Amino acid sequence: MDNLARKDDQAQEFGSFLHAISSVSDVAALDAMCHDFLYRQPPQQGLEYAAGMTWANPFFLPNIPRESLDLLALDRGYFAEMMMRAKLTAARNDRLNVLVTAAPGAAPDFLDGALSIALGLLTANIVAGAAEPVLLGASTLDQEPDEFALIREGLMMGAGYVARHAARCTPYAARMLALYNIRPVVVTRNIFDTIAEIEVAALTEDSAVAAMMPAGFAGLDREDRLMLVAGRFAAWIAEFHLSWKRAEREGLVKPLFLSYEADFLGDRHLAARKLAEFLGPKANAMRLSAVLDEREIPAAGAGEMLPVAVRDMVARIVRGYAGEEDLSALLG
Repeated sequence: MDNLARKDDQAQEFGSFLHAISSVSDVAALDAMCHDFLYRQPPQQGLEYAAGMTWANPFFLPNIPRESLDLLALDRGYFAEMMMRAKLTAARNDRLNVLVTAAPGAAPDFLDGALSIALGLLTANIVAGAAEPVLLGASTLDQEPDEFALIREGLMMGAGYVARHAARCTPYAARMLALYNIRPVVVTRNIFDTIAEIEVAALTEDSAVAAMMPAGFAGLDREDRLMLVAGRFAAWIAEFHLSWKRAEREGLVKPLFLSYEADFLGDRHLAARKLAEFLGPKANAMRLSAVLDEREIPAAGAGEMLPVAVRDMVARIVRGYAGEEDLSALLG
């Protein structure tokens, strides 16, 4: 029993350590942390622990002596076989996998969490081989699914997962979602409110959006800040919406489109029924409705207070894309 208790303690310690290193972006600090941990473990467990560390953070590789590298080397044929087996395991299962996608500030912050709680799903990342890629310096926009990340998350145990990303739909992305059995939920919101939300987020120094703004952003006049945000994001938001509509028309993907205003500020019970019908028998509409009802969501209307020049600029950009699809819902 004492041995079992020690093993449980070791597993818990290692799990906590993996969580701690998963968001370390300083490669030198990461290397020191990992090797310090490894040198304190029994030699026979070194390979197992090193493998876990490389899984937790893509920037870590253990210091393996040159004479030992040949023993760990893989030839291409064996690697291809392992990849095929991993892909089959990740793709051919009956788990429920969900992608929530929207422009920054357009989806309710609670939606992916509500789906996780209501459906018993793990949270996942499908755009980079890391638990927290944004914390490691990955982009927060154009987060196209990455095959290694899809395999990695598809190997997780449990009922399935929910991922949240700002991802436009390319033909490649649509085919990857289909291959790995991922159901996309696309949330749209009034673009003026979205621009207002992004500007607020950009003023938070450690936010992902702030990293996309120029130095000195916070010191600018509000109208100048909003013009920068509108110039950076208005076209992206229009293209985001169009990309999913285009892929749907071409039969590449069958997303569920939800509206921030109608489905989350409006009838959440109806939104829960839409989600349950879309996600299938593993989703319980009553449970979804109860979880959604518990969450608070900021009201609409912040975009109405934008300066006229900013609203005019955003409207001109959106209307420039209107030849392919009716984008009036974005403008309110």
